[in-house]
Amino acid sequence: MEYKKRAARARALLRDENYISALQDLRERQMLISANSAAQDTETRERCHSIILALNEIGYLLQGDIDAETLVDKKGSAPQ
Repeated sequence: MEYKKRAARARALLRDENYISALQDLRERQMLISANSAAQDTETRERCHSIILALNEIGYLLQGDIDAETLVDKKGSAPQ
């Protein structure tokens, strides 16, 4: 049943306008910082890229919890 709790939590987050807006603001801020960095400032751009990748990974993990619930519900067995 843990997978159902995780999926419900993920669904709630992905439907939360404040959460989605905050992630989008963070993503846009990092893109702006990167775009405005000096040509030789590769460290700043790499840091911004890493943050954007982490934000994407959060979304993938949340969607994975939802997808896992769908799969288990269709297959009929949950992982132990």
